[in-house]
Amino acid sequence: MGVMEHRFNRLGWMTAIAWVTVLEGIRTRLVGLVVAVLGVGLTLAFFAGALAVMEVREIQVAVLGTFLRLGAVLVMALFVLNAQVRELDDKGLYLALSLPIPRAGYFFGRLMGFSMIALVVALLFTVAVLFFSPVLQGALWGVSLFFELLLIVALALLCLFTFNQVPPAFAMVMAVYILARSVIALQWVGQGPINVWLMNRFIDGLAFVLPALDRFTQSEWLVYGNGGWQDLAFVVAQGVLYLALLSAAALIDLYRKNF
Repeated sequence: MGVMEHRFNRLGWMTAIAWVTVLEGIRTRLVGLVVAVLGVGLTLAFFAGALAVMEVREIQVAVLGTFLRLGAVLVMALFVLNAQVRELDDKGLYLALSLPIPRAGYFFGRLMGFSMIALVVALLFTVAVLFFSPVLQGALWGVSLFFELLLIVALALLCLFTFNQVPPAFAMVMAVYILARSVIALQWVGQGPINVWLMNRFIDGLAFVLPALDRFTQSEWLVYGNGGWQDLAFVVAQGVLYLALLSAAALIDLYRKNF
């Protein structure tokens, strides 16, 4: 009975930390920033449609999908990093670690809260693209965006625990994200006339280690409607796998900190 009660207490603390994280997102300028990104994206989409002569809907949804994906990644990365730095500066982290909850409980509470915010962002942006795309393709795009944001949240926490400052942590998050998005293109370049064996092996190693984000949240699903269940299965499998790996790395870094 005591073990069960202890587990329920830990779950309660984790839920409380998650709820505080959500409230932090509501009370800061995050809501306004998300609305601004959404407004700019819709404006660009309508502007692109006005300039287009043919395939107006396809151009609009391609512009909107690409802009909202990048906007969501930047917004979530900056919010997580700034929230954690604020937690360190205000000694909130020290207060949380003084509670009867392990560091893993604190981490998963924060991760849960940030994930809830990522879910709301993904839902809002999915509703926007549904005005220009088939429902099933828009839903697939939205699920993929959510898992992509989950990876960004976990990566941002890991980088912040490592560097303790926003600029280097943000630079590392963006570097990893851009590499994960473009490593397949680098592999294609390596198959061309300029073939350097050592460089190609290095790129292949990066492709093996990094998540295949080039197959996440693809705008062509919205444009051509060619997304399928195999794409959804791939996104979910890779999302769960890399979320677990990033969380484990972040926990190792958190436990070795001398708070």
